[in-house]
Amino acid sequence: MYKRWFKIGLLILLILVLLPPVFLLCEHLRGRISLAHYRHVLIAQGEKLTAHDLTPLSPRGENGAPEIVEAKKELKEGMILPMHYPPRMKLTPAGHAIICFQEEEWVEDKVTYQWDQLAADLETNAATLGRIRVALEKPVMDNKLDLSLGPKMPILHLAPAKSLTYWFGAECQLALHEGRTREALGALLAQIRLPRLLAEDRIVISELVRIAIAAIARTDTWEALQADGWTEEDLARVQQAWASQSSAAGMTRALEGELVYGGNSFELMRKSNEEAITLLYGLEAFMPVDDAERPVWEQTLKNLPGGEAVADFIKKQVYCRVWRFAWLDQDERRYLEFMQRLLAITRAATTNKSFAALEPAINRLREDSMSRNMYDKLRYPAPDSIGTLSGVINKAMRVETERSLVICAVALKRYSLRHGTPPASLDALVPEFVSTVPIDYMDGQPLKYHRNADGTFVLYSVGAD
Repeated sequence: MYKRWFKIGLLILLILVLLPPVFLLCEHLRGRISLAHYRHVLIAQGEKLTAHDLTPLSPRGENGAPEIVEAKKELKEGMILPMHYPPRMKLTPAGHAIICFQEEEWVEDKVTYQWDQLAADLETNAATLGRIRVALEKPVMDNKLDLSLGPKMPILHLAPAKSLTYWFGAECQLALHEGRTREALGALLAQIRLPRLLAEDRIVISELVRIAIAAIARTDTWEALQADGWTEEDLARVQQAWASQSSAAGMTRALEGELVYGGNSFELMRKSNEEAITLLYGLEAFMPVDDAERPVWEQTLKNLPGGEAVADFIKKQVYCRVWRFAWLDQDERRYLEFMQRLLAITRAATTNKSFAALEPAINRLREDSMSRNMYDKLRYPAPDSIGTLSGVINKAMRVETERSLVICAVALKRYSLRHGTPPASLDALVPEFVSTVPIDYMDGQPLKYHRNADGTFVLYSVGAD
């Protein structure tokens, strides 16, 4: 009897010892098969999952991007630029606007700055800025990013690209201050065209920088419209420069690139535990994770005396290796599924030109990405990426609306120059000044407009709410 119970106990022990490895092996095989099948489905649908498959966006021709990036390094810091550029147009609580280029000086951190100081800085860098303006008109803007490198891909060109908008913005303001409208036009057009420098990067971080550059250029355009001396031809060129931009379509291309970028991130983690540790936990020091989002075992260990160091070791050297073997493929499949939903929403937003109709789908996607049971917290250790990416659609649609407002405002200015007064309605702008009434991307309807009795007008969007 004793031997029989011993054998049963030994068998149970053997099962308990073998069960976890067998379970993890089954999860490994399940994830690998599922991922391979889903990738096949995406390819059959026409999605591009490798950097080699992504179609170049630009026509053939001379590439201006390398010259711009190199020329930016030659710009010399002066008394004003690039740290203390003039402030942009500001609205007062009473609803009036302060036009900076009309002021005689400006104050920052209790220091007073003069326009002649700015003029000296720009004169020192005039030749370099001129080369950049010429390069911005070239047909191709390609920074030659290699998405196959994933997170190891260098993106050192983003900060210089954004800083250029301050140089051209300040150049435009100085020219307007001195009444040199023709010179102001060249600087303003260069500033509006700057987002082209990043248009072929096809990653979301570049698209967000493009949005930031466009926001600065939009404010400078509003301020420039307050100046006298513009001709209708000048304003037509400004309007065309804005019309050539597209944040919604750009965000779609960026998310298509993120499919490739994200896939290569998983490939790096598949090959190296150290890479997995860096990509999964590298930002925790700067962006702490809510304890409720951690697996139960990690929460338990961290609450014990001295348990934080033990939990950190187990997380990085034990759990991370187990995750790579058993669940990495499942996590990548989940990532691809959510990216497909996000792409579908973005493509629909570009087609329908309406954020309001798509907001419920975005909210559901964000909620689903954050919804994880106890087992999901083991399989999907980093759920925030999709939730973060889902917010970019809102940004893209908002900047599209702001672009519509600028295009419409410039068209209204052109109408007033020709007819002496603003139109009674936006329909009067068609077809001389716009092909169709600009759209409010918040609701998919035409922008709202009202002409006041005193000859001024109100132009506005319904906003996100």
